[in-house]
Amino acid sequence: MGVRCSQCHTVFSLEEEGTEHHACPTCKAEAGLEPVTGVPPAMRMFGAVLGLVVLVAIAGDLVSRIAG
Repeated sequence: MGVRCSQCHTVFSLEEEGTEHHACPTCKAEAGLEPVTGVPPAMRMFGAVLGLVVLVAIAGDLVSRIAG
């Protein structure tokens, strides 16, 4: 299972699934180890809204230049 350290952001894999105490190999932090996942849906939605706003701004600029 892939894990990311929240202190130094190092990504590493957990080899021993049975033990409860894990530590980051770089900074030796034991707390704040988070499983590596994909992009959260909220961030995808924000990216889509931001892209839509940029497209509307560009379209509005073009329409105003054409209209004179």
